[in-house]
Amino acid sequence: MLNNLCVVKAEKRLGFNGCVEALRMKLKNRHFLRDRDIKKLEEELRGALGENFSIQDKVEFGIMKDGVQLYLVNGVPYFIRMVDLLIPSLKAILNGAAQLPKVTVDMGAVGFITKGADVMVPGIVRVDDNVKQFSLVTVMDEKHNKPLAVGLALMDAETIKNSSKGPAVKNLHYVGDTFWSFE
Repeated sequence: MLNNLCVVKAEKRLGFNGCVEALRMKLKNRHFLRDRDIKKLEEELRGALGENFSIQDKVEFGIMKDGVQLYLVNGVPYFIRMVDLLIPSLKAILNGAAQLPKVTVDMGAVGFITKGADVMVPGIVRVDDNVKQFSLVTVMDEKHNKPLAVGLALMDAETIKNSSKGPAVKNLHYVGDTFWSFE
């Protein structure tokens, strides 16, 4: 499971929106992973996300200047490693390669979240019961049920339901950021 130390390390190393600025630079050390490295990645993903992953395509790996690591499947960023945190990208979620517990927000929060803001409790309309503190979640919009962001839950589901204010999810990757726009 993820812990608060991972968040603190990531924020110190990358800054508040450091992951976004990191991708403005090109990948260095970009190369295809060997089969044994792909197997290790699959095992790590099974442990982190609790799913049965099987990557059939070639996987590329590259490192950003700030140390952010990208795993690309068919040239599309599927997984992002920030310090000790391995997160699936929104494109991986949209393609069905990864599933995370969901936090659904009202349409008033969409504009803020797609600009990198953290998810605040008043904007949440639904939350999956299996959301745990410091676990990865997908932030969905209420109207279209589309993923908007991948974040780190700062509270568990029960606390979110019983709270009336405060941040509930730390936004790590969102629609429109440079991970989303990476080519």
